[in-house]
Amino acid sequence: MAQRRRLNLGTRAWRAALAGLAFVVSLSLASGAWAAQRVALVVGVSKYDKVPSLNNPAKDARLVQTTLQKLGFTVTVLTDPSRASLIEGLGEFEEAAKGSEAAVIYYAGHGAMIDGVNYLLPKDAVITNKSSLTGTAVESARLGQSMMGAKAVRLIILDACRNNPTATRSLGGNSRGLTRETGPTSVAVVTLMAAGPGQVAQDGAAGAANSPFAIALTQGLTRPGITVGELPSYVQAEVERMTEGEQTPDLQGIWPNVHWSFDPNGPPKLVAAAGADPVKIKWEKDQVFWTSIKDSDDPADFKAYMDAQDRGEISGAFRKLASNRMRALEKLPAGSFQVASRSAQPGQDLVVTARDAFGRGDYAAASRDWSAAARAGNGAAMYNLGVMSLSGKGATRDITAAARWFKASAGAGHSGGMVNWGLCLLNGFGTAKDEASGFRFIQDAANRGSANAMGLLAEAYYRGRGVAADPQQGASWLQRAVDAGDGPSIAQLADAYDRGDGVARDGRRAFGLYQRAATAGDTEAMVHLGYAYEDGEAVPKDEIQAATWYQRAAEAGNSEGMSSLAVMFESGAGLPQDELRAAEYYRAAADLGDARGYLGLGSLTARGAGVPANPAEAVRLFQQAANKGSALALRNLGLMHETGQGVRADRAKAVDFYRKAIAAGDTGARDELKRLGVR
Repeated sequence: MAQRRRLNLGTRAWRAALAGLAFVVSLSLASGAWAAQRVALVVGVSKYDKVPSLNNPAKDARLVQTTLQKLGFTVTVLTDPSRASLIEGLGEFEEAAKGSEAAVIYYAGHGAMIDGVNYLLPKDAVITNKSSLTGTAVESARLGQSMMGAKAVRLIILDACRNNPTATRSLGGNSRGLTRETGPTSVAVVTLMAAGPGQVAQDGAAGAANSPFAIALTQGLTRPGITVGELPSYVQAEVERMTEGEQTPDLQGIWPNVHWSFDPNGPPKLVAAAGADPVKIKWEKDQVFWTSIKDSDDPADFKAYMDAQDRGEISGAFRKLASNRMRALEKLPAGSFQVASRSAQPGQDLVVTARDAFGRGDYAAASRDWSAAARAGNGAAMYNLGVMSLSGKGATRDITAAARWFKASAGAGHSGGMVNWGLCLLNGFGTAKDEASGFRFIQDAANRGSANAMGLLAEAYYRGRGVAADPQQGASWLQRAVDAGDGPSIAQLADAYDRGDGVARDGRRAFGLYQRAATAGDTEAMVHLGYAYEDGEAVPKDEIQAATWYQRAAEAGNSEGMSSLAVMFESGAGLPQDELRAAEYYRAAADLGDARGYLGLGSLTARGAGVPANPAEAVRLFQQAANKGSALALRNLGLMHETGQGVRADRAKAVDFYRKAIAAGDTGARDELKRLGVR
């Protein structure tokens, strides 16, 4: 598995506050105006002739039907259809989907996987043997074929393989659950499955109105302004919460436009300057809000974050982390550090009103109320004033002032204040550097139960910051942090297993942790999953799934995800070759300073592939990539100077660039020097 760059101590804790706000990629390549039409086919099969019946599919289908109709979809419903009726319905839907803006198919009922092929079971399905099942069921690939005429959104939702011991066991491999699609439509059509490969979906408890997946799906669809890119993360987080981690929905496919909104009214009205991108604003507010609460001791803060997403005010990229932290804090005993530190705090009402104002983007009101609460001695208010000073949101950016607030917050017993004051001491941020004292503050918070502090203590042991380096202790604290609900530590523990650092190397264990971190919103973990599926070492090779994770990372603002997906589009490896989309993703990555983004866009610009040919611009882009450390960009600069493309031909400069490329690790530049007869 590809190595993930280790975050140094301090970077991890400060990344949400110090890093640039998330960049949002918006790609829409279809030409002409889309028909203002949304069509859906909803299928629910509860009553079977020769297969055990299910409680909820028909009810789930009605719930999804009502939800989609409210969102402006023209919905066709098939309840308990026979095979002939289902096939006929798919044919009619194919005609309806042609030229539509969005096409959605929802199927609820039994499903089976045989020899790597998914089958959906209509009312008259027979499962006595493999031949009878394949002859009486419908291949799920037919669903994708029926919606290829839609332009903006092609989405299949499979709420199949319900937890019934008879019909959910595959006859073709004695395994449970469905598999990911591998047919010709598996890239162009996005498939959201109620459960991951090999899992079964819960049908809902006896007497329950609907399945957990149907509930989460319809709740997600009705979030104000929610986009197709945001929906899967919301549904995954909610299903995992409702099933206590026993069921994780799965996603596969590439969105033509990740920012298409299910809400017919579009994104909610946000306070913004004229011409500002409302999608980007929502992401920015999400990052800022999460920064203000991520080290909180109070479950109400994380509930407020989730409520803000439900109102459509933020994207909710950290919803699962918020849910996990909320549950972890609620389970703490009454005398624990976090519970004690937030009980009966002075000015707590002002802290709540300030938090709500901050979530709305009203930083002036937040600053006013937090300042009043801080004067009363509230540690949480002091911490948040420190965040404001650090981020420049609601206050002048001033690291020294931030350090003073964090020190005051630590003195008031706030765990986030203790952690950030410890980091200030460790790194000399706004105060004199004192690694030993910084370590002690973080250790104290960790010993008292702060999950974030546990993760930072692990990094201190790994890097020998304020304490002797001890990888075994580091790994032990990472595991404790994960168990306590610290989201960032999940991916770092995956790093440890990936490298065998403080623990025995275990690629499968690392992959499982990266997957857990990725579904919780960690974009670097998403990229790691993409690498793993491309490499095919820890898990079977699956380039479509790799592209799926790269796009999810890209839509969350990760430049490495953008450039990784661009490489796949440019090369046609695992995806249909599309140099226009490659250029869009390379450009988005380059805008964030990604070396591979500059390099890839420069290569396309030099060739005139996906963008107009412009050798001079290509030289500029290659130089930007070289400045970011790309050895291959140095070789390309050598070629441009040697051949006089975009610059005056200069053999001496070309030789100099080739030598620099070799020094930077590009062995291919040796061949260029050999060709020129230069040693």
